Amino acid sequence: MTVLFSLKRDGSLLGQPRITHSRLTGALDEQRAFVSAALSGIASCLPVPVTPGLGGAIAGRPFRLRIMSRRPERAT
Repeated sequence: MTVLFSLKRDGSLLGQPRITHSRLTGALDEQRAFVSAALSGIASCLPVPVTPGLGGAIAGRPFRLRIMSRRPERAT
């Protein structure tokens, strides 16, 4: 799944993150749980601590975050 989002000068979220690509597998409730956990994970990292110089450089620029999940390996 790929999530697109932008940050403000102070490192907080600008607008709402958008899912731009996904290829989810499994039951519908598992897919919803994965998306919810991914978006909650992003939210828990915000606001990002940035210096004024970095904040000016990143403000409004799009970031794409690729989030992957690997199925647990089977015990043999």
